[in-house]
Amino acid sequence: MLVVSKASCRASCGFNWAGNALLFLHIDVCNVSRLDVSWNLPSNQRSHTLLDQNFTGKSLLRLTSIKDIIRFRLGRKRSDYLEKLDLVAKNILDKGCDFSTLAFYTKKGKRVFKPQSLESVYSLRRVNKILGRIYKVKQADRDTITKQISSLISDTSYYTIIKGDIKSFYEAIPRDTVIAKVESNRILSYQNRRIIRQVFSCPAVSGTPGLPRGVSISASLSELYIREFDRYVRALKGVYYYARYVDDFIIFCHAESDRIQGEVEKKLKQLGLDINHKKIKIINSNDMFKKANYLSFLGYEHIIDTASPPIIRISKNRIRKLKTRIALAFLDLAKNKDVDLLCLRLKFITGNYLIREPFKADGSSQGLMAGFYYNNKNLSDTQQIKDLDTYLMKLCRSKRGSIYRIVGSRCMREASIATQGISFNKGFNQRMIYSIAKTEFALIKECWKRESEYEKQ
Repeated sequence: MLVVSKASCRASCGFNWAGNALLFLHIDVCNVSRLDVSWNLPSNQRSHTLLDQNFTGKSLLRLTSIKDIIRFRLGRKRSDYLEKLDLVAKNILDKGCDFSTLAFYTKKGKRVFKPQSLESVYSLRRVNKILGRIYKVKQADRDTITKQISSLISDTSYYTIIKGDIKSFYEAIPRDTVIAKVESNRILSYQNRRIIRQVFSCPAVSGTPGLPRGVSISASLSELYIREFDRYVRALKGVYYYARYVDDFIIFCHAESDRIQGEVEKKLKQLGLDINHKKIKIINSNDMFKKANYLSFLGYEHIIDTASPPIIRISKNRIRKLKTRIALAFLDLAKNKDVDLLCLRLKFITGNYLIREPFKADGSSQGLMAGFYYNNKNLSDTQQIKDLDTYLMKLCRSKRGSIYRIVGSRCMREASIATQGISFNKGFNQRMIYSIAKTEFALIKECWKRESEYEKQ
């Protein structure tokens, strides 16, 4: 099917031998705007040829968070955002994108890249969105996996759990194989393929193995590559549940766990990947029920007890992180004496807030929320909420301890009065939502830059 502009064709009428009217289109080939080659593609991919892959201000606005509005100074209202993003879209279409300014930092021994310019950030996000729609790839939902595991572990029949992760996941994925797969499938438009080539050919990325962490398209490309492994594991004899969230995976099987683990490792090696042997765990259901043990996965701990349904708790690491951030907020109070800023930080930790505004002018599209409740929806152990509130209350009201001495009695007294009513209980059970200005997010997080150092103390 050939798609043309109205000005490029004229119609005439004729009749076939059966006397039926026929419409003839006389087409000016020079004015052809798009060629639909869907007839030459597998049937399950034909619908994607008409997918809107263009760059417009509106399409980029849908990918915009409150943090972006602040970082890139997009303006004060929606019309300002659109005006600036329309210009960004035009620049991307005209010139592609220059990724020479792509910066990186090192986290746990691995490079994490951070696009700097407006064009680089939005071009990668838009391509990632299009990749997800074309190839139907997206990361698994953490909350859904958590609910499924909670239901599975309550089964009293015998089962074995294999839990592990893929070693250096992004760095180990063979980049050339992934790019060749995308390049060979011309469903993806030229502009989008050009952006992928440009990011992988920039000096900072080309010298790094695999897919670059922090670059949004790496999420979709990695899911596209690992899809074969997912299908293989689900089809293994004896496996009745399998889930993977980025590099972490979990398998439930009735028997032959050693064989299944061996098959998993073998398949990963075929794909150029490897299992992290330090983190692999084989857990027997009999042992868990006898010892009232727990299963830790994706930031949650599933407490198993034959006397009651499984209890879902926040992992010890995440609890420690929350307490560390509270302590650092008080320590920063000792320097700035700003009680209002302390309250803002505690609201950020204990409550909920909007991170992406509704992108439709009529408000029909919901914004994106984050915060204590939205990050821990599956928490069922209310005692943890009480314990966190006790920790917060002691810091605010105690007249002893290192933090009290550092902050000083007068400032702590003011803080104790000002922070009344701020609690994890309100954030979780009442889903308290606080209005946090766009300009305040960076200020809130400023004191947590050294939290990893504080946790080691």
